[in-house]
Amino acid sequence: MIRSLCLAVAMSLAAPVLAKDTVPLEKSMSTAQMQAIGRLDIGSTGFCTATLVSSDLVLTAAHCLFDRNTDRRLDVSEFRFNAGLRRGNAISTMRVKRAAIHPNYNRAKKGDLKNMRYDVALLRLSEPVNLFDVSSLGVSTPQLGRNVGVVSYARNRADTALTESACGMSQRPEGVFVTTCQAGFGTSGAPVVQIQQGLPRVVSVVSAMAKANGQPVSLAVGVSNVLHVLTSAIGS
Repeated sequence: MIRSLCLAVAMSLAAPVLAKDTVPLEKSMSTAQMQAIGRLDIGSTGFCTATLVSSDLVLTAAHCLFDRNTDRRLDVSEFRFNAGLRRGNAISTMRVKRAAIHPNYNRAKKGDLKNMRYDVALLRLSEPVNLFDVSSLGVSTPQLGRNVGVVSYARNRADTALTESACGMSQRPEGVFVTTCQAGFGTSGAPVVQIQQGLPRVVSVVSAMAKANGQPVSLAVGVSNVLHVLTSAIGS
């Protein structure tokens, strides 16, 4: 049985304000766009959620690249990206040939919010995914005050992604975001999606689950301001 992965953070957080625009995410995204989101299998130890942001680049959380028990950085040979996995069937299953994490991310400081804002990783697939079947998602800066949604895999629903819509989002002083979308084990790396000018954009990735005023929330990391760093680090 695959053990799913997600950080858990226990702290007092201000709850984000619920957004007013509540169009379901599924009605704003095409099937091909939804299939850009897939399950990232990590050998036999676990899985995370990840998103195709170009034909051969996948975005996820940096902590997904480490063994949860030993904190050892895992070899890329241990990863498989299952694009559009639904009911156990993927549109495409790809190997990973290179991976880059943000240089400021420190695995030893997991759970620290100032470190968490760098919990982002980029994976280069062994070959491009056929974009006739899958439409990669663009990346953008979140527009606070508007709703977001999350598409993710998790424990007890590992073979089909769950879509949450109309979640609120706020920003913490440390640079991470709090959303009312809930995280579970396996949600790490899931895209926080916002519809901007009619197009779905990945505005952050889920890093951890937490509680705000006793209610479950997820903590997410902005990606538009760090993607250029990761792209340069991973090479061609």
